Amino acid sequence: MSGYQEIEVKFVLDDPAAMRNRLLRLGAASYGRRFENNLRLDDVERSLAERHIVLRLRESEGADGVSIQLTVKSPAASSDASLSFRNEFELEIGDGAAMLAALEVLGYKPYWRYEKRRETFVLGDVEAVIDELPFGWFMEIEGSPEGIQALAKKLCLDMADGITSSYARIFEYVCQTLNLDPGDLTFDAFKNIDVDIRILKGLMEGT
Repeated sequence: MSGYQEIEVKFVLDDPAAMRNRLLRLGAASYGRRFENNLRLDDVERSLAERHIVLRLRESEGADGVSIQLTVKSPAASSDASLSFRNEFELEIGDGAAMLAALEVLGYKPYWRYEKRRETFVLGDVEAVIDELPFGWFMEIEGSPEGIQALAKKLCLDMADGITSSYARIFEYVCQTLNLDPGDLTFDAFKNIDVDIRILKGLMEGT
């Protein structure tokens, strides 16, 4: 089990292929693209959400096979509003069904599912991921504040355009803006829904 302080920021991407090429030209190493199926869990009172705690079970599939992780995230104090600071604990799981059953015994049940396709890049001590979600493309940069800012500058990204919201909050924003109720955030649910990138960029002002 690993625990650390997660420091990151998101950016909306209008040209993910160009961003990928920029990363490779800088010398970033790609660790491949994976499909993720994520389950968010909570009790019936949503007590975890009230405390801004995330309990997530993730199944990730790539060229090297399938991996399963149980993750817990909690808020971390910081005076820097331009970045997201969270305490994160992650555990590799051998049997996702057994873990899900155990969590349900403890009172934690799935209430939301979301899918994404993610390619991970590493450059020095900074990790950058390009995420394809059902409603658009994003980049997350994770590392030290100095490392994040340095890589963002090299990639011609303005930190003022950064988003610190979770994908759950972004999903809520998209649904509220477009008056949608798709239930889970899956590629199938959004296959006939076109989300304009200008709506996503409104996150920079609205959240």
